[in-house]
Amino acid sequence: MFLKKNNKRIKFKTGFTLMELLIYMAVLSIMSVVVSDSFLTLNKGRDNIEIKSELNSNLSFVLEKVKYDISVAEGLNFPAVAGESAAALDLSIGGENIYYSLDQGRLVRQAGVGSPEFISPENLNISNLSFTRLENINPFLGSKKVSLEINISGAYNSGDPGRQYEQSRKAMVNLNADF
Repeated sequence: MFLKKNNKRIKFKTGFTLMELLIYMAVLSIMSVVVSDSFLTLNKGRDNIEIKSELNSNLSFVLEKVKYDISVAEGLNFPAVAGESAAALDLSIGGENIYYSLDQGRLVRQAGVGSPEFISPENLNISNLSFTRLENINPFLGSKKVSLEINISGAYNSGDPGRQYEQSRKAMVNLNADF
């Protein structure tokens, strides 16, 4: 753009100076670092939520499978005495023994002489499993009710120390059969 001043033409400069470009680049790089850091933090938080959710889901599945077998059991072979706790469980269902135990951090269910099957997935490491037999005897009616308390602790299998999470669960199940 040109202006006339006293019959002289003055030319205005357009564009940016080197200093303005350097300031712009510095501000832009700071903003990109802040945005990328926020993105990484959100992504890590999402991963932790997914791990906790998966662990919770896996523990729930394992507990529901064991609780179902206990609820339909006709007999409880082990633990055999009231107040006794054990890391294994032996039930009678339909004339067949069902045996639960831990094998290298995974819950195993074996029906009779059949081959054992893993109930818990590979990414769930069960660190604690206990079954406690509880009995309620009614001398007036001459009946005895048996319940089992299940305690289970599991952790997510991960080589990354930032992705470690452990959870414990407890459940009480009544056996439907009278003893």
